[in-house]
Amino acid sequence: MSKENLAWAKVLATVLKMPGVKVDRISFLRRELRPYCNQSRLQMIGSVRPYTVVSDEVVDKLARQCVRTHTALATATSTVAGLPGGLAMAATLPADLVQYFYHVFVLSQKLAYLYGYPDLCEEDGHLSDMACDLLTIFMGVMMGAPVAEKGIDELAKAIAGNAVTRLPRVALTKTALVPIAAQVARFVGTRYSKAGLAKGVGRLIPLAGGLFSGSLTLLTFSKGASRLRRQLSAQRRLFDDGAIDTIEMAGIKASFVKAAQAERDPLRVELAVIEALINMAKINDEVTPAKYKVIEQRIARSKADARQKLDLLGNIDSDRSYDVDFDLIAADREAARELMDALNALAAMDEKTTMAEKIYLNMVARKLGLTAAGTNQQT
Repeated sequence: MSKENLAWAKVLATVLKMPGVKVDRISFLRRELRPYCNQSRLQMIGSVRPYTVVSDEVVDKLARQCVRTHTALATATSTVAGLPGGLAMAATLPADLVQYFYHVFVLSQKLAYLYGYPDLCEEDGHLSDMACDLLTIFMGVMMGAPVAEKGIDELAKAIAGNAVTRLPRVALTKTALVPIAAQVARFVGTRYSKAGLAKGVGRLIPLAGGLFSGSLTLLTFSKGASRLRRQLSAQRRLFDDGAIDTIEMAGIKASFVKAAQAERDPLRVELAVIEALINMAKINDEVTPAKYKVIEQRIARSKADARQKLDLLGNIDSDRSYDVDFDLIAADREAARELMDALNALAAMDEKTTMAEKIYLNMVARKLGLTAAGTNQQT
């Protein structure tokens, strides 16, 4: 391994030890996309790409926001001290260099996830060697390395046709991933190792050595980050979710339909919640006066018309159970949690929760994507 590759490997190893440098794909995307789509669509993000659930314009908007945020953080002189682990992590490398690449790696992951790349982390949360090679190539794109800009297109084609959950080892093995990463590492290493890691980093980033120039950092980081964003955005056409992994397209369309129904007809969601409560109240065959009163009050407060209210009240004492549309309720997460709370409250009105009530609670929770206590199964 050349001295340039060794230099880059040293930087890579140091920065990857810093807490927070690994971005959790699902948590990040759900947090960013939450203002732009409903909970039903957010729940699918583990198996689909962002522009399956939001528009291309939203993805571009979020990507630009990420670039601005990390440019500002990399530019601020207080960033180094504020990084997880602080200056202690940079004991063997210039602190400016460490904080710069910290933001490069975090931003690269965020942009990759927004533009369709799979999770770069293994199931244990660690970045694989393959993922590190990919981050190296992203870094090369930011620095304008010709080999990186050419190689990333080939890599995107290999990744695009595979699942969004993990990096496809076989597909990437068939490409020149490792040789490309090695060439990029040599290119990057050459940029700052000429004068030595300890004192010549300024040739790569004109900000190292004591107090660095925020304006120059702003220029170099912003320009490189924007270059990477444009490159990944241009590859978006390759990540067509025409054959979506894990979740069948029919299931996704059904979820979209339910979400649209819930948004368009909130009364139908409210009626479904009441139907589920009536089923719960009758599950032990006899509806107690206390439970009857609770449901009666719930029906009275609803926005149902007079006929609908009479039908609901009349069914409390009947032998008929409702076929509740739990998918519709699940599309409205507030209604789903409210239902679980109300069901638990009904069960708690008895001295002891019966086995039938426990079974019903667990069944409803599974259908709503919640625990029986009313909390999300996935965050």
